Amino acid sequence: MVKRDVYTHGHQPAAVNQHAKRTAESCAQFVRPMISSQSEILDVGCGPASITVGLARWAADGSVVGIDVGEEILQTAQNAVDDAGCSNISLEQASVYELPYPDSSFDLTYAHQVLQHLADPVLAIAEMARVTRPGGHVAVRDADYYTMSCSPESEMIDEWRRIYHLVARHNGAEPDAGRHLLSWFHQAGLHEVKCSATAGVYATKEERENWGLSWADRCLSTSFPTQAMEYGYATWDELEAISEGWRQWAAHPDGYFQFINGEAIAAVQ
Repeated sequence: MVKRDVYTHGHQPAAVNQHAKRTAESCAQFVRPMISSQSEILDVGCGPASITVGLARWAADGSVVGIDVGEEILQTAQNAVDDAGCSNISLEQASVYELPYPDSSFDLTYAHQVLQHLADPVLAIAEMARVTRPGGHVAVRDADYYTMSCSPESEMIDEWRRIYHLVARHNGAEPDAGRHLLSWFHQAGLHEVKCSATAGVYATKEERENWGLSWADRCLSTSFPTQAMEYGYATWDELEAISEGWRQWAAHPDGYFQFINGEAIAAVQ
């Protein structure tokens, strides 16, 4: 039976629009050396497919399968694929816990900011490894919310991070996933693991607005505030104050935000 996870972010426009700004160049550069023009790739939790399109361009003579659990987000993904004119991408509704592919189907299985939302990331990694060919690779990248910090310091952004941790863990997920990747890979039976980390930085006016105004909206109009209130971790007034805190930070000319993304690549035997 397929496990059911609770997605903390939700697929409302405020979240999807920000996710659609992700690219393979900015989010999957650490796996670029493992991708040839003939690679066959599985993109787990493809979301709006902005990364999927980039992977397909790197594997121009190969193929990319993008999967997600939601029908609506897959339609958004299909629109992005059509707009990009990528003929080597197929999209399917599927769960990472029960991938509908034979063993050894792909050269690379990749998941960006997915494991942090799963109640059983170890099972997900093991299933990704199952469908990866010997000599191929499993690769994941996940944020560590504990490392998220900003200047000028903001009590409201600190409160957002505190509430976000409570909500995500209430959902059975691990928001600080980036630091746990090596352990999870080992538990999944993968031991030839290369770990790295990159910093996400928002410092220009455009970057501040991308991140800060997105979270200002997401604190009021996505699944996150709904869950925060339902679970008793925040009131609407508190969420409005947090949203305003994000807007104030985004408008500050010296505003700076950073956090760590953990990365892990494992060779499949």
